[in-house]
Amino acid sequence: MAVEKIVIGRDREDIKKYGAEGTAFIGKHIVGKGEEAHLTNPIHMDVIRPHVVLVAGKRGTGKSYSAGVIAEEIAMLPKEIRENLSVIMIDTMGIYWSMKTPNEKDRELLKKWGLKPKGLPIRLYVPKGWVKEYEKVGVKVDGSFTLACSELTAMDWIMTFGFSMLDPHGIAIERAIKQVKTRFGTDYGIQDIIKQVEEDKRTEKAVKDALVNRFSAAEDWGLFERKGTTVKELVEPGIITVIDVSHYMRVSAGWSVRSMIVGLLARKVFQERLMARKAEEFEVMAGERRKTIPMVWLMMDEAHQFVGTEPTAATEPLLTLIKEGREPGISVLMITQRPGKLHEDALAQADLIISHRLTAEADIRALRSIMQTYMLEDIQDLMNALPRLKGAALVLDDNSERIYTLQVRPRFSWHAGGSPAAIKPKGLFG
Repeated sequence: MAVEKIVIGRDREDIKKYGAEGTAFIGKHIVGKGEEAHLTNPIHMDVIRPHVVLVAGKRGTGKSYSAGVIAEEIAMLPKEIRENLSVIMIDTMGIYWSMKTPNEKDRELLKKWGLKPKGLPIRLYVPKGWVKEYEKVGVKVDGSFTLACSELTAMDWIMTFGFSMLDPHGIAIERAIKQVKTRFGTDYGIQDIIKQVEEDKRTEKAVKDALVNRFSAAEDWGLFERKGTTVKELVEPGIITVIDVSHYMRVSAGWSVRSMIVGLLARKVFQERLMARKAEEFEVMAGERRKTIPMVWLMMDEAHQFVGTEPTAATEPLLTLIKEGREPGISVLMITQRPGKLHEDALAQADLIISHRLTAEADIRALRSIMQTYMLEDIQDLMNALPRLKGAALVLDDNSERIYTLQVRPRFSWHAGGSPAAIKPKGLFG
């Protein structure tokens, strides 16, 4: 007799219409506590509708692993569904490139779950200036990622460099960007910006020197060109595209650079999907097939660094996706070890939360503030009752207003960040 599936993230109408079709098998329901805990019903997550998903947990509890499971499931959906979806993973830690390799180290564990090791046809993109470093260690890069200077606003540069719009540096940047856009339109590079700064007679020499140093440093990031990578190059139906920005941990403005990348990418995805949505509606009305980019799942690690309590170049573009992405078909999955540091609007809009163990009071309080309307137990007590096992988590489903205890399934592709199934307590895995 088949065990009934628990479907999260799906309303009653869609459950009646689709059942469990178009869902991701993310793990199994944990029943009982301590040594009495055992796994029961499979838990499936809706992925065919737009969602805002928060995956939280303190360091080492398996949050990045869990996001990888969801990405795996999207990539393994039936072709007719998979071709309408795509995944972009912003990899801040350099751990998702290994998804091309089968998870042979957990073959026996996978067997107990009825799964087999399997590599995925992911596409790995790294900033153009870092491609050779990957090739040196034998990692195959599928494409280089670049940004077009003309797509960056003056505010993007100002925030990345840590200035304000009201100080002399910010004013000079805004003036320089306005001038290069007037002179060159969309065809200019960093050297054109530097030349414009140097020629600005209204800016003091000390300010000019500081800006020239900043823009020269930005040129060494191996990221900017006159023509950048388009969203259509990055978004391919049924494919996971990993954008590895982990190398920017080495530069002084590391998080600012990554925020600039994420902010620009979020803006471009939103614009492309807005147009795609119009084409899709026309297709339904007129019956004419129009080629568009698929619905997008944008996943990012260390999300509090991009859309946190302190503004970054990524904050407003991401909040636009979070608050307005439902209509154009964009899902946002945020991974963080500090949910208490997320922007309040990002927290409020999350309709699915997968939370591994948290201990900081501010982080517990953040989750409590979202789900307190229908929780009968305090979230701290629920956290304390979780098995002491990597991959154990609470699932808070705002769609059904239910809470489940979950053991995330093992990955069938290799996880370079470590495996949450290293310890297997008696009762959970047999």
